[in-house]
Amino acid sequence: MKRNMKKLLGLLVLLTLAFTLSACAEQQKVPNEETYQEKSDRYVEMLSSMSPEELADQVSNLEENFEDFEQEVSLYPYIYGQGKFDFTAEAYLSLLKSFDANREELGAFVQLKEYEGGTEKDGEISYSAVYEFEKHDLRLTLLYDKNNVITTVTADPIYTTGEILEKAALNTVLGMGVVFAVLILICLIISCFGFIPAIEAKFSGKKKEAAPAAAPAAVPAAAPLAPVVEETDDLALIAVITAAVAASLGTSTDGFVVRSIKRKSNNKWKR
Repeated sequence: MKRNMKKLLGLLVLLTLAFTLSACAEQQKVPNEETYQEKSDRYVEMLSSMSPEELADQVSNLEENFEDFEQEVSLYPYIYGQGKFDFTAEAYLSLLKSFDANREELGAFVQLKEYEGGTEKDGEISYSAVYEFEKHDLRLTLLYDKNNVITTVTADPIYTTGEILEKAALNTVLGMGVVFAVLILICLIISCFGFIPAIEAKFSGKKKEAAPAAAPAAVPAAAPLAPVVEETDDLALIAVITAAVAASLGTSTDGFVVRSIKRKSNNKWKR
């Protein structure tokens, strides 16, 4: 394991050196190089001379009134009667913000360390210089357009290989920690699913107890019983009456039919 770590560290160091050497090899001498060196020195001295409060206030003021600042930059020759502003409005604000963000990492300004040189491509010139500060060195790279106006600014602290590896390790640990924390949270949520049916049953039971008891169903009233007619007695009575009527009339029972029998209230037979 230790051998693998040593090999990995050695590989990273070699890659860093190769990248640095290739970057240095690309640098070349550009026309009027002293002018670009003088400008880089002037900008670093200007930034270093500003107090943190003053620099922060200027950044805040430019951000709030950026449109007015853009207009001032475009009308710079007419307002001040000479020359032109060295930066575009966006590049100048970027320079102030970069230095303000990295001021604690840099510390106090010490001196110029080296001019790394510049490159020229399609009429644009990129020039870099390194300045020594108490905590970390600063690499300032300025990109000039064809009109010699700075359009892009890069101002970053220079970290050692050990610091870069340390930051990479911290970022790795932080990322893995976040991943494991999320996985643990998901496991806890999934484990809580087993309690959901019991909780649901408990609440549903309370709802059933709180609901009023249903009224008993009304029992339908019994239908009145139809009077039972004693058909046998009626038939016998009809036969007797039919025979009596036929005897009194001197006829047979075929000549008439008894359809109904009605009992009179004032029956003479009762008398």
